[in-house]
Amino acid sequence: MKPVALFSLCLALCAIASCGKPPESTVRVFRTPIPTLAPISTAATTIALATPAPTIEPSPSSTVLLAPTIAPTQTPQAPAAWRFVVLGDTRTEGLDPPAMMGKIVGLATAAKPAITLAVGDLINALDDQESVREQWLRWRAAIAPLGESSTAMPWLLPTPGNHDVQGNAWATDMMREAFPELPENGPPGLARLSYAYDYNGVRFISVHSEMYGDAHHFGDEQLAWLESQLQNNPNRYTFVFSHDPAFPIGPHVGSALDVYPKERDRFWALLGQYRVTAYICGHEHLYNRQVINGVPQLIVGTSGSWPYGGFGGDYFHYLVAEVRADVLEMVVYDSDGTERDRFTLP
Repeated sequence: MKPVALFSLCLALCAIASCGKPPESTVRVFRTPIPTLAPISTAATTIALATPAPTIEPSPSSTVLLAPTIAPTQTPQAPAAWRFVVLGDTRTEGLDPPAMMGKIVGLATAAKPAITLAVGDLINALDDQESVREQWLRWRAAIAPLGESSTAMPWLLPTPGNHDVQGNAWATDMMREAFPELPENGPPGLARLSYAYDYNGVRFISVHSEMYGDAHHFGDEQLAWLESQLQNNPNRYTFVFSHDPAFPIGPHVGSALDVYPKERDRFWALLGQYRVTAYICGHEHLYNRQVINGVPQLIVGTSGSWPYGGFGGDYFHYLVAEVRADVLEMVVYDSDGTERDRFTLP
């Protein structure tokens, strides 16, 4: 081949080889280190690249990818069980409570009650004010052990009995004076005699059935007040207590609330209408439990005074109630600490 032709051929081959070589600028890109990119958040992976993601407030029941930290739900604890004690008709002998009252108080302290009910005839009021004042002081000293384990104020809830207030016109004021800590939320003129008191899911309502010279009934004003306390009541349990039975079963038939049967029936209808847990009373010196038109009546009638014989329940006794979250259990013990009755109330 001629030298000129050979030289032309070499030039052509070089040109062909240079056509497949990438541009110098592209080569430089690959030589540049690739920058480190921030990671894409999990939430961003759900967003379409072409459409900006709307802001959505998650509902409490929805599942979100970036859920906030939520504190675990606390299961509410049931209220702790607690107890109350009922004493009836302790009746002083002269200035001092009877020895049997002291024995029963000693037994009942084992229950460690938060509240103690005393359903009337607590003393046998004497005929001069200084003696009656002394009777109340000694009675309160005798019952004081029942309050030693209580943090309630007041822990002692009495209601008047005929032997407490009927002897003299001034005796009612002497009883009122003896219990200055009692609520003064009763109807006019009956402060610290009729009252309502709430404690840990229970409403206790004292109604005064022994007004001086006008015993064995409540009257229209007191019944209207009672209904107001039953209407506006957020508590699970309600106990109405007084001295006189509504339905006596012993020697006080005809000298209790049955003296005024129409008013007694109106009173009992209120208890049924507002689903009162029980009516607790004394006056008859015996223990008796009966249910009338769906409402239990509990006669707790001798925690010191002698028992009446021949009507059943003729033994010294006291009642212990335990209030639990789901049920209320009541146990009656005699003066030897022997169980005589046990039942539950819903």
